[in-house]
Amino acid sequence: MNPDHDRLFRALASLPQIEPHIEWETRVLARCHAEIIRRASRRARAGRNLSGAGIFDLAATAALSIYLAAVLIETAGLLH
Repeated sequence: MNPDHDRLFRALASLPQIEPHIEWETRVLARCHAEIIRRASRRARAGRNLSGAGIFDLAATAALSIYLAAVLIETAGLLH
């Protein structure tokens, strides 16, 4: 180790100890839980509504299903 490391370790040793703030941690935890619940309920409501991405997903699924049905009909026609 060089002298710079010793100086750094002495400076680190002189830093004050971190003390937990129970009230602050409790408030932060409550805010985090509230946000998680809010986002989960928003996702649940979005899942029930057929708006936005839900409509797009439904339309894309319908289009692909129709295309697949047409491909299968053409394939069946070629085999007979």
